[in-house]
Amino acid sequence: MRKLFLVLALLLVFGVVNSYATNIPTVTDPKNYPTVWTELVYNGSGSDIATGMCVSWTFDACDSDAGTIYDDTGAWVQTSSDESSPWTAGVTTIGKGIANGAVGTIIIRGPAVVHNNNVLPTVNTEVSAGAAGYVEDEVVGSDEAMLGVVIKASAAGNDIEADIGAGSSLIFIQPTLANVE
Repeated sequence: MRKLFLVLALLLVFGVVNSYATNIPTVTDPKNYPTVWTELVYNGSGSDIATGMCVSWTFDACDSDAGTIYDDTGAWVQTSSDESSPWTAGVTTIGKGIANGAVGTIIIRGPAVVHNNNVLPTVNTEVSAGAAGYVEDEVVGSDEAMLGVVIKASAAGNDIEADIGAGSSLIFIQPTLANVE
Protein backbone atom coordinates (compact mmCIF):
# COMPACT_ATOMS: atom_id res chain seq x y z
CA MET A 1 0.00 0.00 0.00
CA ARG A 2 2.86 2.38 0.77
CA LYS A 3 4.39 1.75 -2.64
CA LEU A 4 1.09 2.53 -4.34
CA PHE A 5 0.78 5.74 -2.31
CA LEU A 6 4.37 6.71 -3.18
CA VAL A 7 3.78 6.10 -6.91
CA LEU A 8 0.58 8.16 -6.85
CA ALA A 9 2.31 10.95 -4.95
CA LEU A 10 5.16 11.03 -7.48
CA LEU A 11 2.72 11.08 -10.39
CA LEU A 12 0.86 13.97 -8.80
CA VAL A 13 4.04 15.97 -8.17
CA PHE A 14 5.49 15.39 -11.65
CA GLY A 15 2.09 16.03 -13.24
CA VAL A 16 1.83 19.41 -11.51
CA VAL A 17 5.43 20.33 -12.32
CA ASN A 18 5.06 19.35 -15.97
CA SER A 19 1.76 21.17 -16.36
CA TYR A 20 3.61 24.46 -15.91
CA ALA A 21 6.61 23.59 -18.07
CA THR A 22 7.43 24.99 -21.48
CA ASN A 23 5.37 23.16 -24.09
CA ILE A 24 7.94 21.28 -26.17
CA PRO A 25 6.11 18.77 -28.37
CA THR A 26 7.17 15.17 -27.87
CA VAL A 27 5.19 13.82 -30.82
CA THR A 28 5.41 15.63 -34.14
CA ASP A 29 4.25 15.24 -37.73
CA PRO A 30 7.02 17.12 -39.56
CA LYS A 31 5.56 16.36 -42.98
CA ASN A 32 2.32 18.21 -42.26
CA TYR A 33 2.76 20.50 -39.24
CA PRO A 34 5.47 22.75 -37.80
CA THR A 35 7.12 21.98 -34.49
CA VAL A 36 6.49 24.98 -32.25
CA TRP A 37 7.57 25.50 -28.64
CA THR A 38 5.32 27.67 -26.53
CA GLU A 39 5.42 29.24 -23.08
CA LEU A 40 2.63 30.35 -20.75
CA VAL A 41 3.05 33.98 -19.72
CA TYR A 42 1.17 36.71 -17.86
CA ASN A 43 0.35 40.11 -19.36
CA GLY A 44 0.61 42.63 -16.54
CA SER A 45 1.70 45.45 -18.84
CA GLY A 46 -1.41 47.62 -18.51
CA SER A 47 -2.65 47.07 -22.07
CA ASP A 48 -3.73 44.22 -24.33
CA ILE A 49 -1.16 42.52 -26.57
CA ALA A 50 -2.41 41.74 -30.09
CA THR A 51 -1.83 38.50 -31.96
CA GLY A 52 1.42 38.19 -33.93
CA MET A 53 3.28 40.80 -31.88
CA CYS A 54 6.80 40.59 -30.45
CA VAL A 55 6.92 40.56 -26.67
CA SER A 56 9.65 41.07 -24.11
CA TRP A 57 10.03 40.03 -20.49
CA THR A 58 9.06 42.71 -17.98
CA PHE A 59 10.48 41.45 -14.72
CA ASP A 60 10.35 44.82 -12.97
CA ALA A 61 6.57 44.94 -13.41
CA CYS A 62 6.10 41.49 -11.84
CA ASP A 63 4.19 41.73 -8.60
CA SER A 64 3.47 38.11 -7.77
CA ASP A 65 0.48 37.21 -5.55
CA ALA A 66 2.58 34.27 -4.34
CA GLY A 67 4.66 36.53 -2.13
CA THR A 68 7.56 38.90 -2.38
CA ILE A 69 10.07 36.09 -2.91
CA TYR A 70 8.74 35.77 -6.50
CA ASP A 71 8.39 39.47 -7.26
CA ASP A 72 10.54 40.57 -10.21
CA THR A 73 10.99 36.95 -11.36
CA GLY A 74 7.62 35.95 -12.84
CA ALA A 75 6.93 35.24 -16.52
CA TRP A 76 5.39 38.66 -17.17
CA VAL A 77 5.51 40.08 -20.70
CA GLN A 78 4.73 43.32 -22.51
CA THR A 79 4.71 44.41 -26.15
CA SER A 80 8.34 44.95 -27.10
CA SER A 81 9.19 48.60 -26.66
CA ASP A 82 12.93 48.80 -27.27
CA GLU A 83 14.81 47.11 -30.12
CA SER A 84 18.05 47.37 -28.17
CA SER A 85 16.67 45.39 -25.21
CA PRO A 86 18.16 41.98 -24.34
CA TRP A 87 14.76 40.86 -22.97
CA THR A 88 13.13 39.54 -26.18
CA ALA A 89 10.79 36.71 -25.15
CA GLY A 90 8.92 35.59 -28.28
CA VAL A 91 5.73 36.25 -30.25
CA THR A 92 2.04 36.00 -29.36
CA THR A 93 0.38 33.04 -31.04
CA ILE A 94 -1.73 33.21 -34.18
CA GLY A 95 -5.27 34.38 -33.58
CA LYS A 96 -4.74 34.74 -29.83
CA GLY A 97 -3.56 37.98 -28.31
CA ILE A 98 -3.19 38.31 -24.54
CA ALA A 99 -5.59 40.61 -22.70
CA ASN A 100 -4.17 42.79 -19.95
CA GLY A 101 -4.24 40.88 -16.66
CA ALA A 102 -4.58 37.51 -18.38
CA VAL A 103 -2.44 34.44 -18.95
CA GLY A 104 -1.64 33.64 -22.57
CA THR A 105 0.75 31.76 -24.80
CA ILE A 106 3.79 32.94 -26.73
CA ILE A 107 5.89 31.11 -29.31
CA ILE A 108 9.50 30.82 -28.14
CA ARG A 109 10.81 28.55 -30.92
CA GLY A 110 9.54 27.60 -34.36
CA PRO A 111 7.84 29.26 -37.33
CA ALA A 112 5.37 32.08 -36.62
CA VAL A 113 3.54 34.83 -38.46
CA VAL A 114 4.65 38.19 -37.04
CA HIS A 115 3.46 41.74 -37.78
CA ASN A 116 6.02 43.79 -39.71
CA ASN A 117 4.21 47.19 -39.79
CA ASN A 118 4.23 46.94 -43.62
CA VAL A 119 8.05 47.15 -43.72
CA LEU A 120 9.29 43.89 -45.23
CA PRO A 121 12.32 42.37 -43.54
CA THR A 122 15.05 40.74 -45.62
CA VAL A 123 14.66 37.01 -46.32
CA ASN A 124 17.28 34.68 -44.76
CA THR A 125 18.50 37.33 -42.33
CA GLU A 126 18.21 37.81 -38.61
CA VAL A 127 15.50 40.07 -37.24
CA SER A 128 14.82 41.70 -33.90
CA ALA A 129 11.73 42.84 -32.06
CA GLY A 130 11.14 46.46 -33.03
CA ALA A 131 10.26 49.35 -30.77
CA ALA A 132 6.48 48.99 -31.24
CA GLY A 133 6.31 45.19 -31.11
CA TYR A 134 6.83 44.72 -34.86
CA VAL A 135 9.57 42.59 -36.40
CA GLU A 136 12.43 44.45 -38.14
CA ASP A 137 15.82 43.70 -39.69
CA GLU A 138 18.58 43.21 -37.14
CA VAL A 139 20.78 46.28 -36.70
CA VAL A 140 24.26 44.91 -36.07
CA GLY A 141 25.97 46.59 -33.15
CA SER A 142 22.88 48.19 -31.65
CA ASP A 143 20.32 45.42 -31.10
CA GLU A 144 21.04 43.27 -28.07
CA ALA A 145 18.69 40.40 -28.87
CA MET A 146 17.57 38.68 -32.03
CA LEU A 147 14.05 37.34 -32.46
CA GLY A 148 14.83 34.85 -35.22
CA VAL A 149 15.37 34.43 -38.97
CA VAL A 150 13.09 35.51 -41.85
CA ILE A 151 11.55 32.61 -43.77
CA LYS A 152 9.25 34.74 -45.96
CA ALA A 153 9.31 38.55 -46.02
CA SER A 154 5.56 38.61 -46.62
CA ALA A 155 3.08 36.07 -45.33
CA ALA A 156 0.54 37.25 -47.93
CA GLY A 157 0.67 33.93 -49.78
CA ASN A 158 0.34 31.98 -46.56
CA ASP A 159 -3.15 31.01 -45.40
CA ILE A 160 -2.18 31.96 -41.84
CA GLU A 161 -1.99 35.69 -42.63
CA ALA A 162 -5.80 35.83 -42.76
CA ASP A 163 -5.79 35.20 -39.01
CA ILE A 164 -3.71 38.25 -38.09
CA GLY A 165 -4.13 40.58 -41.06
CA ALA A 166 -1.91 42.08 -43.73
CA GLY A 167 1.57 43.38 -43.04
CA SER A 168 3.10 40.26 -41.61
CA SER A 169 6.14 38.06 -42.19
CA LEU A 170 6.90 34.39 -41.60
CA ILE A 171 9.74 34.18 -39.07
CA PHE A 172 11.52 31.23 -37.47
CA ILE A 173 11.41 32.32 -33.83
CA GLN A 174 14.41 31.63 -31.59
CA PRO A 175 15.23 34.54 -29.28
CA THR A 176 18.98 34.85 -28.82
CA LEU A 177 21.22 37.44 -27.20
CA ALA A 178 23.28 39.28 -29.80
CA ASN A 179 26.99 39.82 -29.52
CA VAL A 180 27.27 43.57 -29.13
CA GLU A 181 30.68 45.07 -28.64
